[in-house]
Amino acid sequence: MRKWTIIFAVCLTGCTISFATSEEEVMQPLAAALTKVSNVVEVTLRYEQLPTDISEQDLLLLATKHDRGLLVPFEKYSLRVSTADKHAVVLVCTKDASRGLLEDAGCSAAMDRHLWQLQPSNRCQFTLDVKLVCPLQ
Repeated sequence: MRKWTIIFAVCLTGCTISFATSEEEVMQPLAAALTKVSNVVEVTLRYEQLPTDISEQDLLLLATKHDRGLLVPFEKYSLRVSTADKHAVVLVCTKDASRGLLEDAGCSAAMDRHLWQLQPSNRCQFTLDVKLVCPLQ
């Protein structure tokens, strides 16, 4: 009986490792794509004259109008944008917006938060405060 318990535990551990690796294989390239999107949103906020009531989706479309391919990696996800003081944070969530996966401030070069790694899972809400992460102009 003990032998079967050990075999079951080893199989279960292998499945968990496989799932984590699989998720990481998806999230790492998505994180790289997100840094590009958050950067172009940041540049758009800084240098374009935008309406004060521009929607998150309109801002994403305006920022990526020169290269719509930037949004292709996110077709199976939901993207959100938070702005303050001409800075932006872009949040990637599951398509149903139930879980936050990645979050990046456009003012920094490195990917900021891998929310998908958090346990328990993070809801599709911003965890970065633009005013704290990005320097004042």
